[in-house]
Amino acid sequence: MSSGVLMMLLFFNHVTADSSGTVVTSCEACHDQATCLDSPVERERGDAFQTWSVTCTCQDGFVGDGITCYDLDFCAKGSCCRQGYGWSSELGCVDVDECSLPDQPCSPPQVCENTPGSFNCLVPPEDDLHSSPGDSRSVQFQCGGRQCPVGEDCISVGGSSLCADPCLHYSVLNDDWRSTTNYGPANGYHCDSSVNWQGWYRLFLGNTSVQMPERCVERYMCGTEIPLWLPLAHPQLLDGVVQRSVCGHYYYDCCYWRQNPIHVKACYGNYYVYKFVPTTTCNMAYCADVNTTVCSTCGVFDACVRDNETTWNVRGKVGLPNVYLEAAGLDASSAHLADGRCSAHEDHNGSVWYQVERREGLCGNTLETNTTHAVYSNSLLVYPVDGRNVSRPFGFPFSCVYPLETESRLDVAIRPLPLTDHKVVRVGAKAKASMSLYRDSNYTQPYPAGQPVTLIAGSSLHVGVSIEESEAERFVVVLEDCYTTESPSPDNLPRTYMIQDRCPTNRTQVTVEESGSSHRASFSALLQGEYRYIFLHCSLSLCDQGSSSCTPVCSRRRSRSVSKSIRLKPLTIGPIIWAQSLE
Repeated sequence: MSSGVLMMLLFFNHVTADSSGTVVTSCEACHDQATCLDSPVERERGDAFQTWSVTCTCQDGFVGDGITCYDLDFCAKGSCCRQGYGWSSELGCVDVDECSLPDQPCSPPQVCENTPGSFNCLVPPEDDLHSSPGDSRSVQFQCGGRQCPVGEDCISVGGSSLCADPCLHYSVLNDDWRSTTNYGPANGYHCDSSVNWQGWYRLFLGNTSVQMPERCVERYMCGTEIPLWLPLAHPQLLDGVVQRSVCGHYYYDCCYWRQNPIHVKACYGNYYVYKFVPTTTCNMAYCADVNTTVCSTCGVFDACVRDNETTWNVRGKVGLPNVYLEAAGLDASSAHLADGRCSAHEDHNGSVWYQVERREGLCGNTLETNTTHAVYSNSLLVYPVDGRNVSRPFGFPFSCVYPLETESRLDVAIRPLPLTDHKVVRVGAKAKASMSLYRDSNYTQPYPAGQPVTLIAGSSLHVGVSIEESEAERFVVVLEDCYTTESPSPDNLPRTYMIQDRCPTNRTQVTVEESGSSHRASFSALLQGEYRYIFLHCSLSLCDQGSSSCTPVCSRRRSRSVSKSIRLKPLTIGPIIWAQSLE
């Protein structure tokens, strides 16, 4: 990397500065009344290049961290520090610890917690069973001399400050550059230090609601140099408003920068709102996790949960009305699925909701399939209030039916029923399938979706398809027919087939890389002929490999009968434009 590129990197203060100054990455970070010092840093073993340390230090007559310097004479009059900060002749403006003042700002049993420039009144959770990982004590706010209910904040509504739910009063923050896949050096750096944050925000990427990442984000992503993420999990619905620390990835440390904390609240409808604060310096910015776009597909009775560091899935909920449980003398907190270990629940809108994941064998789920549908079944068992050890539980059997060609989720609310065993059956929603054109046979770099693709005549097409399906070990996707037309409609003629009846039409020009073995399928095809542009269409099917073989067995181009599966609606990409050169 050239020195010119290195000089583009801006500044970040890591610790509270003293007379030794603040380490930054460029002299541009220093205040006008600060001195910039550039000195070599001792090399670590194995380092190939010498690195340098840049430090900002306030000049004589000024105090501060070097990024901000205060005039000693002018600020001694008390006109330099904003609310929540006090004047120090040695350090400049420093945070006032309101929690240590004789007149405590919080009322018992609240606990005062000091924050930069302010404070929080924390309410310990009534039931640790419902609290999420980390510190999930609710923050309680003051508004006009009164204390807001838990879960509300002092928000400007119609020009007046009122206690209100931030889930209902927020601004949309829709910056595509915040995506965890946006590489800052290629697309330009952004910064949140000078943003005038007002109230609460909900993150979007395009038209899809997303959330901040709960994992370390690679440096330079999210359209900035230091991407900001949450080291603790988001709160749960019952937590109300909580405070969360924020980490920034710098050097080789995922949490090298610890920013001023923000407030977060979980909202019904599977989204979160954030009360952001300006970052301490530039180039830092809050990230939007592109991996959480699946959460926008959640229904009213769904929960969005993380399976691993990057994968999120939709899970359903089963609800029992409190009024009927109480009338029957049943203890809502005692309920569990067929597997007694599966008892996670929450109370909302007069019902107790229990989380259910669509996966065979998990929590006692059973799965039956035919040629068109899959049926998941389980039972919710609830015990009388007089003790689960001496009484038989009351059973609520339920099922979810969904078509094989579509994705579904358990979307079941158990309605008020007479107090006898009943079975609830609901039909789930449809699944999502996608198809992409890739730059090479590695299938790792797709062309931008929704945009025309120009290829040199005679190039190979590298096509990948995938479906969203939680039963990864049971259902797989099969390529049925893939063909091109000169129009975007898959029904138009003529058609040029590359795959027909699950098999390549010409093995010298078409290679099926994967089909019938996972949620993904891919193939490469060399197209011959004169085209101005073409559209590619593929029809897929979901196959239950638990009952039959799903891998196509091709002989002389035709596939032998493999299994009964249902076809999906054809997918289309294009136009694909043929050119003699890319110039």
